[in-house]
Amino acid sequence: MSESIEFKFREELLSRYEKCSKYLIPKDAYFQMIGDIRRASKRKNTKSRHEYHLLSKYKVLQCGDVEKIIKKRQTLDETPVYYVSIQDTFHIVKRAHVATGHGGRDRMTKELQVKYDHIQLDTIELFKSLCLECQEKRKRLMTKGIVVKPILSTEFSSRGQVDLIYMQSMSCRTFKWIMVYQDHLTKFCVLRPLTSKLAAEVAFQLADIYLLLGAPVILQSDNGSEFTAQIIAELRSLWPELSIVHGKPRHPQSQGSVEGANGDIKDMLVAWMADNNSTDWATGIKFVQFSKNLAYHAGIKRSPYAAMFDVNARVGLTSTSLPQEIISCLQSEQDLITMLQQQETDANEPETEAGAGVNEPERELPKAEMNESEQEPEPLSQHQTNLDQLHNSISSLRLAASESQRQQAERMVKRSRTELVAGEIGDNIALPIPLVDRGRGDPRNTLNVIVSWSMNDQYRVATKSGILKGSYSRNQFDICPERLLKESDINNDIEISLREAVI
Repeated sequence: MSESIEFKFREELLSRYEKCSKYLIPKDAYFQMIGDIRRASKRKNTKSRHEYHLLSKYKVLQCGDVEKIIKKRQTLDETPVYYVSIQDTFHIVKRAHVATGHGGRDRMTKELQVKYDHIQLDTIELFKSLCLECQEKRKRLMTKGIVVKPILSTEFSSRGQVDLIYMQSMSCRTFKWIMVYQDHLTKFCVLRPLTSKLAAEVAFQLADIYLLLGAPVILQSDNGSEFTAQIIAELRSLWPELSIVHGKPRHPQSQGSVEGANGDIKDMLVAWMADNNSTDWATGIKFVQFSKNLAYHAGIKRSPYAAMFDVNARVGLTSTSLPQEIISCLQSEQDLITMLQQQETDANEPETEAGAGVNEPERELPKAEMNESEQEPEPLSQHQTNLDQLHNSISSLRLAASESQRQQAERMVKRSRTELVAGEIGDNIALPIPLVDRGRGDPRNTLNVIVSWSMNDQYRVATKSGILKGSYSRNQFDICPERLLKESDINNDIEISLREAVI
């Protein structure tokens, strides 16, 4: 199956190349470009216009026995950005796709932009259209807007959100639940498998997280305020000095970002199990957690890992600028040092700029291998300065994440007000009946009257049988054009559930 998908992918790219796509390079043309660049860099007399064009845009990077075309850099310290052939594009895009947990177009673009220059959006969309797992988890387009009263955070660990994902239909060993904990500002999440949803077990896992990252001021869960209060009571029994208050349960008009993360985590977990041919999701959530925190988040305009630590997470040599062909050949630390020393030597050749371009940690590695007596001790004042700079950088990133949250909230509210008109007391509404509560002969909706409205954009509604328990946000119902029910037609004396109203 994988071979047929790769064949279709390459054939489609080759057909696009034949239609004069300037962003695609077949392998034979790729090698020809390398030769042209080499010859043009060595030519000392007058060059042709084509040769000037090649030298102004490209360079050839020599990594061992492999030659790669890279984008011309202004300085040798810049990370090289590679150009790849059509035949190599499939595996590069596939690695980025798997690394992002079968992420969407934007996540894959952010992942690929770090090392590659000319992989276009239509190439990414082509790969996604050929991915079986992505087609199976494809979401239906929703036409309604989202009414929200967003919750905004300005500090790390000011608000934590916890939710549970039910996995009993495919339990793994004794685990039946997944606990999702997320810091509201940075969106950094931690996943833990649970054997039950008892407050004691949830509190035990949260205590382990809090003793590592610190405890939030507010703990929020949509499993109910009573459930959250039980968790906090258990936490206090484990950690008497801890003091947390519980937030109100999330509802559709508040920013339940952890709810959105749940769906993403499920999709990434399904993709991980399919890629690894495994049903051990208790192990898979560790890799999903890493991919989730590494992925670009549109709300804060950076990855949760970057917002948390001000650095990009590393996956060993895979995160470096070394080509995959070289990485697969390295077996020991000495091999890596030899390769770096070779590139350091080649970097002195001004014409081809060969061997230069590994990122800063790799260039410093040979120095790190020196004996302690040969290394110059770092002054304490310089060490403190570096820590202060890191602290300021993390603070600025979190402020930027908070500002991105605020801008996202404004867009969501603006969209809601544009697409959905606010209801007034006395308006008739059609409230959909959940499928589990609807019989074969029941209508799709119940007819209700708005009886009250709160400043939190929450509506209380009533039927002829009584006032419905709970409150509803504007995107949960449709306003009827006519007021068929009057306030005098409803019963204001009792509260009933929606299921009772349907009966």
